[in-house]
Amino acid sequence: MSKKIIKLAVLVPAALGALALAGVLIFNATRHFIVEHNEALVHSVAQSILPALLVNDTQQVDAVLKALENYPGIESAELVSAQGASIASYTRSGNVLDPMSASFELASANDDPNQMHVMAPITFDSLIVANLHIAVNLWPTYLRIISWLGILLIVPSVIYVLIKQFRIKVRFERVAADDDADRGGSSFDVAHAVNAAMQDADLSIDYQPIQRMSDDGVFGMEVVVCWRHPSGQTLHVSPSDFVGMAEKNKICLPFDDWLLRSACTQAVAWQHQYGPLILAINITEAQFKEPSFAQKIRDVCRDTQYPHQLLELEVNESVVATNPKKAAAHIAAFAEQGLSVTIDRFGLSAHSQALLEVLPVHKVKIDGKLVQRLNNDAQVKEWVNATIQHALAHDVQVMTDGLDFGWQQAELQSMGCILGQGAYFYSPMTAVAFESLLSKRSFRVTRMPNLREAPSDSGEYSAA
Repeated sequence: MSKKIIKLAVLVPAALGALALAGVLIFNATRHFIVEHNEALVHSVAQSILPALLVNDTQQVDAVLKALENYPGIESAELVSAQGASIASYTRSGNVLDPMSASFELASANDDPNQMHVMAPITFDSLIVANLHIAVNLWPTYLRIISWLGILLIVPSVIYVLIKQFRIKVRFERVAADDDADRGGSSFDVAHAVNAAMQDADLSIDYQPIQRMSDDGVFGMEVVVCWRHPSGQTLHVSPSDFVGMAEKNKICLPFDDWLLRSACTQAVAWQHQYGPLILAINITEAQFKEPSFAQKIRDVCRDTQYPHQLLELEVNESVVATNPKKAAAHIAAFAEQGLSVTIDRFGLSAHSQALLEVLPVHKVKIDGKLVQRLNNDAQVKEWVNATIQHALAHDVQVMTDGLDFGWQQAELQSMGCILGQGAYFYSPMTAVAFESLLSKRSFRVTRMPNLREAPSDSGEYSAA
């Protein structure tokens, strides 16, 4: 057994024990404070009732008891004369508890430590005029304290998020204003503005290599949004999930345009140095169904000089599975603009194979969850193999995600997968790290053959 495991085996129980002990101590201290507070409250109420008793003002007595409704946890109260006769009583709305019954006294004192029965004598000139009995349930007070503690713990996180969000928007607006001033009021550079805002949010674009199964060569890269959290943790999110979260939380910044332009601009630089590379980017359901999105992508490709033929748009299978016929029409619209659509996270549905009968796609990506279960689930292995064979029979290329081990690559390659990505090859990496990978692979060329193209007026590309 390693020293790390032994250390964890000692520290984890010790930490849990310390937390449990601290919880018990805090609970007991809180209970003691609440009990003392309620006892003081009862004596205070008793003194408030005395003047009304001396003048036999029953309405004032009832009003004082009725005011106990404002105190959480006080279930009932009864004012009893020195001779034992009931003078006035109060019961919280909805309760029918009799505070003077024997069952009440036993339950309050013995059965539940969080039920109290407090008695305060009302005296005048050393004579006991009456006794005030109050039944108190401590749980409402506990819940109120827990709620306030929860709010106090949440508030700092909320403030931090709001400040961060405010900084992003202020930075965005400031860049926009500065750019307007420089251009004399004309439209500003969106990419510049969003890049500045993303720096404040610690967001950047990383790239995960897509490898050829045959020789482990770099075929291309998938765009991944990287968030370096202040805690030190690095989170990688697909562009579709990132844009979707922004839309869901009503963050009105053009993230999709920023992602596309930034990725295409970087890809162009690598194309000129290392040759043709496929750029894959995941799109949201809203982008997939937007009629003008295909043209928007073509405009970005034209502006950045990136060949649109090498751009692969990935859309999740769950998006196209809800209505395959409409999805086929959307894919056809992308094809009319010369854009390729890949079905991502493919194979999780029982109808996955049937989708290939309807959708005019040329590539699917097997979901990583299936890859993880190949070794210990014979049915999954059989399903994956059947899915791949069905795709190949329809002239659809197959790639896979989530490769963590060499045997997974060998297994899937033997089934017919030609491309793959995952930790076995490379995890998502920064642009600098990806360029270093390309240089080590010796893909440098002096000129991109047949792909350094200039856009025509119609938006089509012709070989230079």
